[in-house]
Amino acid sequence: MKRRALLSLLPAGALAGALLPRLAGAQAAAPELPRTIRLVVGYPAGGTADAVARIYAEGLQKRLGINVIVDNKPGAGGQLAADQFRALRPDGSALLLGNSHMFSTLPLTSRTVRYDPVKDFAPVARLATFEVALAVSAEQPARSVKEYIALAKAHPQARSFGIPAAGSSPHFVGYVVGKQEGVELLPVPYKGGAPLLADLIGNQVPAGIDALGGFVASHKTGKIRILAVTGPRRSASVPEVPTFGELGYKSLGSSSWVGLFAPPGTPQAFIDRINAAVIEVAALPATTANLTTAGFDTAPSTPQQLHDAVRSELALWQPIIRESGFQID
Repeated sequence: MKRRALLSLLPAGALAGALLPRLAGAQAAAPELPRTIRLVVGYPAGGTADAVARIYAEGLQKRLGINVIVDNKPGAGGQLAADQFRALRPDGSALLLGNSHMFSTLPLTSRTVRYDPVKDFAPVARLATFEVALAVSAEQPARSVKEYIALAKAHPQARSFGIPAAGSSPHFVGYVVGKQEGVELLPVPYKGGAPLLADLIGNQVPAGIDALGGFVASHKTGKIRILAVTGPRRSASVPEVPTFGELGYKSLGSSSWVGLFAPPGTPQAFIDRINAAVIEVAALPATTANLTTAGFDTAPSTPQQLHDAVRSELALWQPIIRESGFQID
């Protein structure tokens, strides 16, 4: 897949008459669901993506009266799961949990990505949004982004920041902050958020940037200190923490997302039924509470809105990634 291709972007009465019988038929023939749906997750069990998958799998199972099984297929930052998933039959037996990394930054940074995030998947519904957070070890003196930047400028060893994977959105959040402040911040890739958090708590790395959900519990117990979050507004999980936008980093004002996708060619009636169930599950107080605890915000959407989110994030990160010159391979 060429990365440039990612952004290539009857009279009224007769039309209304033609639509009426079709709508009536669609309402009368709701799609029959399989007895079991696999929810494929391209990340290990126990991580933040897995947490969202399990929250919704339980809710969808109850709403739809079928089995919804989380199937973890980790590897290459979700790339392996996405590549295998797009080749599945569009029979409703499997859904993919996709996120901003799999559909936005990874296709722009890796030459080995063979799928097209816009064309090779059928969007079903956004499940949640989440923020990316900058945090420092509790042993570091910085209590704000301004103080962290001053520390990094004065002490080169403080310029290192841990990230869950090279080429992830946390990688480029750090790039944007350093570029704007005129200091070269140095990303230190880890194999996931858990080892990053362990080293951040132990002050083996002075700062870290990762999905907010991985930091919240340690922030609340005082083991680390979250200094800022991405997104258009403060997170309900840590309302005391300012957004990057509030601090003047205007390009970091959008939220990342997690969503459901089906194989290309999946019948629209099936997609619409799953979408309606997602919206019902998202409205449950328990869903909101569980997502907030995990560092996410409830944010269901239409299939078209999820499609638009994929395209808008590609447009956001493409110039930043190009300017950075970074490539995974």
